[in-house]
Amino acid sequence: MKVRVRDIPYSFEQHQDSPALPSLVLLHGFLGSGQIFTGLIKELKEFCNPITIDLLGHGNTEGAELHYRFSTKEQVTDLVKLISEQLETPLFLYGYSMGARLALHLALRRSDLIRGLILESGTFGIEEETERQARQALDASRADQIFGNYNQFLKEWRELPMFKSDKSIREVNEIQQDQNPTWMANSLLGFGTGTMPHVKNRLNELIAPTLLIVGEKDTKFIRVNQTLKKEIPSSELAIIKNASHRVHLDNPEQIAKHLKNFITSN
Repeated sequence: MKVRVRDIPYSFEQHQDSPALPSLVLLHGFLGSGQIFTGLIKELKEFCNPITIDLLGHGNTEGAELHYRFSTKEQVTDLVKLISEQLETPLFLYGYSMGARLALHLALRRSDLIRGLILESGTFGIEEETERQARQALDASRADQIFGNYNQFLKEWRELPMFKSDKSIREVNEIQQDQNPTWMANSLLGFGTGTMPHVKNRLNELIAPTLLIVGEKDTKFIRVNQTLKKEIPSSELAIIKNASHRVHLDNPEQIAKHLKNFITSN
């Protein structure tokens, strides 16, 4: 389904619409699309109505030629408008990596839309200014590489340790290959981790029950999510075995189990 949101045609799919079940919106990560959650949909439909959204510039959602349009403020405004006008709220909101960062900011801006928050491999941003600047420089360098040689960028991106997995990644590679390079570069420039405002000092404002998910092999994000667990009042942390950064691909059975427990109890 396509809907125009602030002059951008957004693509989203409601995989089921059972009045007896709560809705769950799933937001993918950088270089992804709603298709990345295909392996979860069948199990999710047993206890909720899953809805996947292609984020700005990804999948079948159009992007923008200027990177400012990908900023935190702009994208969260898009999602608030889409969710509040097209879907029944409050609902459960799930975000993976980049999608988790957007979900966190959305929950802080519009808590009334959120019944429960699930963050997979998420972060509250970078506090230290020198570290933020270093990450911005890295993302700018990666954006230049995307503009210059997208295939080479993808090759190096896929070799990052955080994406090592025993699972088949053919489908992931196909999704990444089909992206618009200009929009991917602008996504990094406008909403990279170094550019996103850090919100550690606001985590205590979150009022919705929150489930934090991280892979046992993703040591950096385990530390980040332990901090999230400490700062978010009503939160629980699930460290998933046999999984790295892409937990939903590495161990979808455990993801579905934790989601079912969380959603049916909230």
